[in-house]
Amino acid sequence: MIRPGVRGRFGRDLDTFYAAARLQERFIPSVRRLRPVAVVQTLEQSARIEMDLRLEAAAFSELGENIADDPGFTVPAIDWELTGRDCITMGWVDGLKLTDIDAIRDAGHDLKALGANLVQSFLRHTLRDGFFHADMHPGNLFVAPDGRITAVDLGITGRLGLQGTALSGRNSLWLHQTRLSARCGGAFRGGLCSPASFGACLRAGHSRRLANRFMASPPRRYPWRSC
Repeated sequence: MIRPGVRGRFGRDLDTFYAAARLQERFIPSVRRLRPVAVVQTLEQSARIEMDLRLEAAAFSELGENIADDPGFTVPAIDWELTGRDCITMGWVDGLKLTDIDAIRDAGHDLKALGANLVQSFLRHTLRDGFFHADMHPGNLFVAPDGRITAVDLGITGRLGLQGTALSGRNSLWLHQTRLSARCGGAFRGGLCSPASFGACLRAGHSRRLANRFMASPPRRYPWRSC
């Protein structure tokens, strides 16, 4: 859940960052090669993605569709009726966090089998589906009582394009939001696509068919600051 007022406070911080970056580029020639303004722009774009939880929910839904018949790996289901820009609602995850090695061993799980399952699952997602969890550290993974691995926190994802080019999480999500918006008719780049229509697109299976057909342009400056 996004805390109230976070967007406004972060927007004010960005103004400060931009001012400092422009001053550096203007008065410190040696810093220009580092492109501080471009760095702040990347931060702004990444923050915008992270602060719209519908995009993370969409990633959960797409990955869930892709792995529905796969053994040993799951993601929580999304309740689209209770999910919006500021709140994501998903199914309960019951298991041990992968960081707790002793508890996992005491529960009788085979650590080597879990490791093999994790690697094989990641390769399936990447090479078969072209869409993968790009932040799959142990803190985002749980081991269920039956040995399945459950992944959470899909704020960063990656996509392997038709030409074999790995997109960053930011570009992947721009692509994801754009192709779904094009299908459901919502102006999602401006934040106008409703959770209901967004979820309907995913349930209808439009996301896969539209993959790699639409590429979004960078968002307008501060589209979320007044919220």
